[in-house]
Amino acid sequence: MTRTIRLLALLGVAIGAIWFAGVRRRGELPGLVTHRFNPLVMRFGLAGGRRSPWGILEHVGRTSGTIYRTPISIMGSSTDEHVFVRLSYGPHVHWVRNVQATGHCRLQLHETVFELDEPAVVPASDNPLLPPPVRRALEGAGRTYLRLHVHERIPGTLERLE
Repeated sequence: MTRTIRLLALLGVAIGAIWFAGVRRRGELPGLVTHRFNPLVMRFGLAGGRRSPWGILEHVGRTSGTIYRTPISIMGSSTDEHVFVRLSYGPHVHWVRNVQATGHCRLQLHETVFELDEPAVVPASDNPLLPPPVRRALEGAGRTYLRLHVHERIPGTLERLE
């Protein structure tokens, strides 16, 4: 546990240093996260665990057919019927477009795998997990969520399902 906290702190400091060193344009940060931060999170097994703030989203590339696993922030975003994923970088990132194109994906969250379908990009006002004042504020800021219907819940991990 201490090692995990140290790794998270180190990653946070590294991202903060890069941010303050000049990587401030909106177009550069998603690339930095995709190509630097996400591989570290996956390599050290920090996503999808019992206490992890990240889930692992498994999706299929819309043109390549390749299976990808992407760590996503998913804290407090699940109802019995739907999972809501905050779209921090908007609905035009590759993983969102892949999920929309195929119509389904899997999500490993806290050692449970969710089979998800019916993806829809919705405004913050459609997220019932947010308190009403927060919903209004986030909608005013243009925040969107990817709403996914929970088709099935399977105890375990993505590796066990292979």
